[in-house]
Amino acid sequence: MATANKNKTAAAAAVAKTALATSPGDPAPGMRQVLQVISKRDGFRRAGREWHGTTLVPLDELNREKYEQIISEPMLVAQLMEVPEEQVAELTDPGSGEGTGTA
Repeated sequence: MATANKNKTAAAAAVAKTALATSPGDPAPGMRQVLQVISKRDGFRRAGREWHGTTLVPLDELNREKYEQIISEPMLVAQLMEVPEEQVAELTDPGSGEGTGTA
C-alpha cells in the first residue's frame, strides 16, 4: 500500500532528524557537554553503569557505543546539555551526592 510506505518513510525521516538533533557536536567556547540521564527504575543497568534518579555524566567519559546504548534505551531518558566548564565537577562529582542520583 502506498500509504504504508509513506508512513514508513516519514517515520524513518523523523528518527533520522531526532538522531541528528541529539548527536554530540562541538560545545560552545567555555562550555562542556554533559548527558543528563533519568532512570525510570532505580538500579537499572545499561552501558556499564547502574542508574539512579537523575545522573549527569560528562560526555567525554562515554565512548560512542555507550552513548548510543544510553540514548536508545527506553528505560532511560537522556538529554544532551552544555554547562560551563567550571560547573561540571560540582554537578557530576559522585562524592557530593548532588546531581548524580547516587546519594
